[in-house]
Amino acid sequence: MNLTFSRKPRESFLRNLIEWIITFLVALLIALFIISNIITLTQVKERSMEPTFVENDRVIVYKLGLIFNEPKKGDIVILNRAIDEKGIIKNMINEGKDIYSNITSRFTGEIKKNNLIKRVIGVEGDIINIEDGNLYINNKLQEEEYIKGSTPAKSSIDYPLEVAEGKVFVLGDNREHSLDGRDFGLIDTEQVKGKVIFRVLPLSGFGRLK
Repeated sequence: MNLTFSRKPRESFLRNLIEWIITFLVALLIALFIISNIITLTQVKERSMEPTFVENDRVIVYKLGLIFNEPKKGDIVILNRAIDEKGIIKNMINEGKDIYSNITSRFTGEIKKNNLIKRVIGVEGDIINIEDGNLYINNKLQEEEYIKGSTPAKSSIDYPLEVAEGKVFVLGDNREHSLDGRDFGLIDTEQVKGKVIFRVLPLSGFGRLK
């Protein structure tokens, strides 16, 4: 009895399965590369940027530009306090960790606030000072029409504070309800994942950010 004919269906199935797995893995790597290094859609999960953004807003984050350039004053950015360096491969690894953390948090209920959306207030060389609920940069009072509430200082940071090389100072627009630079100080530019450039939802706020 010739067994060749009975093996062909199994061999064909295994070959198709292997090809499917390889195709899936390649597609996964391409998708991970795009969302970690070029552009991604993300959901706002906090109130710290009100009134500019409210919880559950969907925004587009552009990442490619910050691979080659430093964040600028006024940029609204996504940062991760848990990372310490960037690079194409490193970004993919960090993004994979974030995805895994988001999935596991749905089952455990434990949410790690490492990814934050904030506004860049000070860049290298700027002198930051907060007095009587007001923000001063380089001894100049800042007129900020986009903020909600005053800007109280917090005891964890001493002012005035100079922004060192390779660092930025960030604040939330909802100044009285925001975990930001007043709590954890300066952040490394390597911790900035991308710049928020476009609001997708809600439709009433649809459009490019100015």
